[in-house]
Amino acid sequence: MPRFPLIVIALVAVSCGIQDTTSPVPQPDILILGRIAGSRPLPEEPGVTEVEVKAGLPDTLQSVMRREGRPIPQLEKDLLVRVRVTPDTVCIDSMLPADLDAFRIGKEVAVVPKSGTCAMVGTKELLAEAGEMYLFSAYQIHFLPRALTQLPASIRERSDPARINSSGTERTPLPVSGGRALYFAAGLLPPGDPKEQPFGAVRKGMEEQPGKLGAWSVGGFRPYRVAWGGSGWSAPESVVLPGLAADASAMITWINPAETACLVEVLTPEEPHRLFESSRRTDKDPWDALEKVEVPPDANVGDAQRFGAKGGALVWTHYIEGTSDMWLQTVGVQGQPLEPRINTLGAEWAPRVGPNNSLYFCREQRQLVFSGGLVREVRLPGKQRRPLLEAAPTPDGKLLFFRVPRYAPGEIDWDIAVAAKDGEGWGPAVLLDEWRPQ
Repeated sequence: MPRFPLIVIALVAVSCGIQDTTSPVPQPDILILGRIAGSRPLPEEPGVTEVEVKAGLPDTLQSVMRREGRPIPQLEKDLLVRVRVTPDTVCIDSMLPADLDAFRIGKEVAVVPKSGTCAMVGTKELLAEAGEMYLFSAYQIHFLPRALTQLPASIRERSDPARINSSGTERTPLPVSGGRALYFAAGLLPPGDPKEQPFGAVRKGMEEQPGKLGAWSVGGFRPYRVAWGGSGWSAPESVVLPGLAADASAMITWINPAETACLVEVLTPEEPHRLFESSRRTDKDPWDALEKVEVPPDANVGDAQRFGAKGGALVWTHYIEGTSDMWLQTVGVQGQPLEPRINTLGAEWAPRVGPNNSLYFCREQRQLVFSGGLVREVRLPGKQRRPLLEAAPTPDGKLLFFRVPRYAPGEIDWDIAVAAKDGEGWGPAVLLDEWRPQ
């Protein structure tokens, strides 16, 4: 069922039954719909813009409700919403993160407030800070695809198995050869309607037999490799790991420079995460059978990296009932959780070791790096935040590979991108199919 009945109730509830006051009164967090009426930067808060939104149901949503014979509620007149858009807000235009500059006066928008920021002033003014701000056309495709008579053709056009990114899932990028080759995991995304085909490119290794997808392919992932050939990227080749169950997902999380040793996280439905390793004599030989890596606390571990002299140190992720922490083991020292500056009450995962023992990792849905005794966020250029995850640097620290979101129907479709070092930060993200190594 589309989500708009809940939206309508929320908008009606927030605009009535509240006493007139000049002080903000906290309100439950609600989705905000309406048209942009104006905006102004706040001089007292550099980088913050106040956007005025005239609350109301978008025209396209009203058309859907008329078509389905649903009553269209009458909202409180003259309800004005003042939304603070900060450098931490994610603005989504044309299914991709963008700057607030793309949101013009008169455009229909949907604002997902940052938790705990909604408040009323009197009965006509709602205050909020935007966690996410969508052009309504993008919000409708992402959250209300069943309300559309048809999806845009661009949603399904990205299904070329010769390309790296598709409308399916691409994740866990691991550069080798200075970024001229890359391992990553890929799979298909399930459609919203079971009668439709899954989203993404049907690559080599995804079919059990011609025309029949493997049990892991839709909703799961397995490893692939691409290489730069001088004039373009090779078509992704399946990395065959012996002994995987038919429905098991797998991703390579570390590989040595010679491509003769790797660590693999395996996830089988209804079973815990498991960490394995494999090796081979040369990079042209098939991989040997997977062998379990014995690390504490023994169960539900994965996403690991070797580093240090001869790869004697190991850092990995321990998954714990909906959250996770990272553990470290060095030569002669038993494995134990990383320090409190890194492990917090949030979920920490995807450790990637960079130059000078820097540690890139994710906390919840944020990309961080621990370096010089400090934890800081990894940012891409832009006035508003550009999300990225699973960042992996090249050994010289000049390039950073990661995944970036595209807001597909009912899902976030992740693509592989790369950025070059730019001073103390990083340059703009370039999708890998379009990137040309120097």
